[in-house]
Amino acid sequence: MVPILTIDWFYLFLIITQFNKNAQIYNLNSHGFMKGLFQYKTAGQQLFLLLSISLLSFFVIGMMGTYALTIMTGITLEQVAALDTIDPKHPWLPFFIRGMQAVQFIGLFLIPSWFAGKYFTSQSTVKYLGLQKPNYPGFWFVGTVAILIALPMVQWLGEVNRAIEFPAEFTNWIRSKENEVNETVKALLSRHSVKDLFLNLFFVAGLAAVGEELLFRGVVQRIFVRQFGQAWPAIIFSAFLFATLHMQFYGFFPRFALGILLGAIYWYSGSLWVAILAHFVYDTTLITLVYFNPTMLNEEPVVAQDALLYAGLISALMVTMNLHWMINHGNPVSDEQIETEETTTKE
Repeated sequence: MVPILTIDWFYLFLIITQFNKNAQIYNLNSHGFMKGLFQYKTAGQQLFLLLSISLLSFFVIGMMGTYALTIMTGITLEQVAALDTIDPKHPWLPFFIRGMQAVQFIGLFLIPSWFAGKYFTSQSTVKYLGLQKPNYPGFWFVGTVAILIALPMVQWLGEVNRAIEFPAEFTNWIRSKENEVNETVKALLSRHSVKDLFLNLFFVAGLAAVGEELLFRGVVQRIFVRQFGQAWPAIIFSAFLFATLHMQFYGFFPRFALGILLGAIYWYSGSLWVAILAHFVYDTTLITLVYFNPTMLNEEPVVAQDALLYAGLISALMVTMNLHWMINHGNPVSDEQIETEETTTKE
């Protein structure tokens, strides 16, 4: 059982296209030069821009970060290509992996989210990303409880996911990719000092919670709301991307469900901070459980196998009840408001 943050490392080149010169080039206002440069682009164009910036930033920051980490740790580029083959007891391995987590956070999440907050809107970046207080204080508690009671449901979905059978060649490839990621995670979580626990809470749980929520809920979900004109299709599609881009098939169903839940928490609370807290609490719970019960690294479910189905169904029912409460008590920005704020000054 591993946290929901791990994304398989890949480096891809992508050339950003030249934009229509007849479109509005910049918006000089109190927010700064070129603020809202791409706010009048369609949702599809904004999504393409975001993907382009993400990959470019991830490639550049990833290359520089990886090179710096190889110098500091002595781990060679050949070893970087197969981290799962390095001795888990290598003294610099945890430092290297945590460094890669920080590089991923900056290149893949932070810079693209900042770019969207600056150039996809003329309003403040903080407001665009949803970094504000929830509409109702009870969401701090309800959002956290919702993610915790989802644990049995997530474990059950994971078992369903792993039971799907494919041709042997494809299955072997999937399992090899899963094993690579799992071995990397085990290299971190198998260290049992208090210092390692707190470092893991920061680098594994903290950076993932902030980074992934900024990108997938703060930006991607918002773009999809513009595209579809309503919240739930946007929540579902952003959750689908969230699960897919982790590049771990046997964790797709659990991450898809968690993505939907986190998207709903953000949308109905009106605050990305609530979703970030819920995400952090989820990963922190798993990391802490592994710290005190290392056998969980062997992918054993939290709930005993014979009771997992019933626990999962009860968990799903309780999550649904929490969602019902959020829908009834939430006061999200309406779909019309989001569309209006992007076009209000277009004339």
